[in-house]
Amino acid sequence: MSAVTSPPAPTLPAHAKRPRLAPSAEVHSPADGQGEWVLQHGARYVRITPHIAQLVREFDGERDHEALAARLGGVWNAENVGSAVTRLDTLRLLDDGETPAPPVAPRFQLVPPMTLQLTLLRPGKTMQAMRPFFARLFSRGATAVAALGILLGMGAMAAQWDAVVTTLNSPLSAAAFTGVLIALLIGVSIHELGHAAVLIRYGGRPSRIGVMLFYLMPAFFCDVSDAWRLPDRRQRVHTALAGPAVQTSLAAVSAFAAWPLADGTAKTCLLFFAVSSYATALLNLTPFIKLDGYIALMSHVDVPFLRDRSMTDARRWLARTLFGGTYERELPTRWTTVYGLACLAFPLYFLTTALQTWLGTLQRVGWVGLLFAATGLSYALWILIRGALRLSAEVRAAGVRRGRVLAVCALLAAAAAGTLFLPVQQTVSAAYVTDTGGATRLVLPEGDAAELVRPGQRVTLTTNGLILNDAVGTARIGSAPAAATQVPVSTYFPVDLGGAVGMDSTAFPLDLDRAPAPAAGTAEVEVGRVPLWTSLHRTYVLPFLPF
Repeated sequence: MSAVTSPPAPTLPAHAKRPRLAPSAEVHSPADGQGEWVLQHGARYVRITPHIAQLVREFDGERDHEALAARLGGVWNAENVGSAVTRLDTLRLLDDGETPAPPVAPRFQLVPPMTLQLTLLRPGKTMQAMRPFFARLFSRGATAVAALGILLGMGAMAAQWDAVVTTLNSPLSAAAFTGVLIALLIGVSIHELGHAAVLIRYGGRPSRIGVMLFYLMPAFFCDVSDAWRLPDRRQRVHTALAGPAVQTSLAAVSAFAAWPLADGTAKTCLLFFAVSSYATALLNLTPFIKLDGYIALMSHVDVPFLRDRSMTDARRWLARTLFGGTYERELPTRWTTVYGLACLAFPLYFLTTALQTWLGTLQRVGWVGLLFAATGLSYALWILIRGALRLSAEVRAAGVRRGRVLAVCALLAAAAAGTLFLPVQQTVSAAYVTDTGGATRLVLPEGDAAELVRPGQRVTLTTNGLILNDAVGTARIGSAPAAATQVPVSTYFPVDLGGAVGMDSTAFPLDLDRAPAPAAGTAEVEVGRVPLWTSLHRTYVLPFLPF
């Protein structure tokens, strides 16, 4: 007769035999007596059952598993206690004597990959005492009125469409640009306070409010991680959507305020603020990056770390499709894989679209603008390289045959190399000016780009707007020789700074049928079709070479 033995029980580390919670770990009871218990350790929030909450509150570093089971009674025995302790230790929620307590979030904090946060306020009892006011402010009736106002504000924008188009196609004065920038910063701060107010209205507590550089853009932030303690997922969704709702409400007010005004600086500022606020709120609702739309979606489906887990499944789907192998799923649903693919692609799409939109303006302001463009392109390449490394790690873990990996990588490399030789239309970003005599000239900053301009090349003339650049007309480079000149720096940038600051430039004559209106704007010169690698080299490498 053969004996059947069970596998030995895993050996627990010493600190797990008489468990104690990790330093600064805290158990939160459900908000308003409803919902789930939460175990917080620093910025991490882990949902736990009432039984686990009862258990961890008895962790004092003195009792072993049997003593804990005897004290708690009921469903607990030594084996159940051991399983729970093992799981908590895996999550690094037990005190192992080595892991320090998570520090209080510093005032300055770098959040990878490109966010720098400065904490201005740690809300305390003052904001908590305003809960009754927030409850009235964000009641169902008030929310319905705000939603109607947002829709009517969009109607007010449509009624002023000609003025809106003119505003977006025209350069802003320095005063208007400053006013709009200050108004946008105030609007975004109120946006973040909206998150905090709704969280407090439901019984939560925001931990930090401050300012940040988000992908080199100034913004405000509000840490509402405590929303995971709210008992109803709809409350978490409301907390996430409060910011965009507040911001679009401000946009609606601005659109209505601009409606009766005559054309001028005030109307321009109000319309520009309204358009920018609606657009910013729409971007915030995008669920593919970690903004308010993603938080709302994650709260609605009630799946923690939805984006990260979906992207993991998407990478594994790509790995299986390209290389084969067997992979475990993070999430059981199919839609999350499609969602993960969108999350993988969207940052690259967003960054390249932004570069394409702003590249002309960045080129026109010289090497400083090109430095920003090169930084954006480098970050896009970093996203691709990081994604390739993570995909490689998934493939290695699946034990795929090396021959198939090499064959697929060779095909992908060949496709990438072939793409670099695809012909593209090379353009040079410039500007045009019309002098008092009616002659229109093409101007561009001194540099290597001027050497690419030749007589007979086609030029597209466009408006110099901060958002829109509508076509004004077309022209050809004239046969007369180029000449050195100096033009105001605002010729190349959609903010009118007057003629106080000049920029050395090269001027080329233009042959055109009629004088353009407006008399000054931006231009694109078609300098011929070249391989993609040549275009990239001329745009992002050549301007930085010292010779």
